[in-house]
Order: sequence, then C-alpha cells, then structure tokens
Amino acid sequence: MNVLRVSTFKTASGVAQPKPDSTTDFDRTTSGLAYNSTKRTTNGKSSGTEDASGTNRDGRKFTSARTSGDTTVNLVIPKSASSSSPSYPTAGVVTRSMKVVMTVEGAATTTSTRREVVTYDGSATAKITITQDGTPKSCTMALPRGRPVCN
Repeated sequence: MNVLRVSTFKTASGVAQPKPDSTTDFDRTTSGLAYNSTKRTTNGKSSGTEDASGTNRDGRKFTSARTSGDTTVNLVIPKSASSSSPSYPTAGVVTRSMKVVMTVEGAATTTSTRREVVTYDGSATAKITITQDGTPKSCTMALPRGRPVCN
C-alpha cells in the first residue's frame, strides 16, 4: 500500500513553517502504530482560518473570511487484512464545522455555516448529519468508498 500524506504546519499565530517545531499548533494522537497492532485509534483537533478578497464575475469587489475546525474522537481503524481489502473506521466520530462571512460590494454581508458529523458504529455504513445554515439532514455513506446519500 502506498500512502501520501501532505501537511502544512503553522504556528499558533498562523506563520507557515517548513517543519513542525515547538511553536506548531495542532493536536492529534494516534495509538496502535506498532507493527503487530490490529487497529489504530486517533483523537485530535484542528482549526484554520482563510481570508480572501478579489473581484467576482459581476465585477464587484468582495472579501470573505472562513473559519473551520475538525474534531476526531476515538476513531478506530482496523489493520487491513491485505492491500486488496481496504480498511475503514469501525468506531468513532468525526466532526467538521465551517463558517463563511462574505461581503460583496453593494450588498449586505452574508454568513453561512455548515456542520458535518460522521459516526462510525462498526457497520459498513457511516451515519452523517449535515446541518447547513441551521437546517439538518440525515445521510448515510457505504464504506469504504461510498458517497453520501441524503434523504
């Protein structure tokens, strides 16, 4: 199995770093990394911000500010029996929250929020609750590589 992991590291004040050091701001713990481990368990948190400005397709100037955060709680991933049988989480919860504040020249400022909670319960189907601007919907996703199906 080939794994490619790309990470960007920043200090708590948001300054990019070539590699993590004592000023890097992230929190993730993974257990079960020993060769003979049968599963890995991950817990962690991350957060980020992004500010953008420019001109939209109508020629009006805009600014946007996006904040996001992820929390992973007791995400258990069993070791795969072979490279041809992919593994997927059998327990745990992953939560992602996002907020965007957009200001477009000549228009009122808008705010949009989205929260996704993915729950793994040992079955071959993940349960997902997506709340967009206060409106929730329930979804499921076949594991290991399905796409969300919402009702």
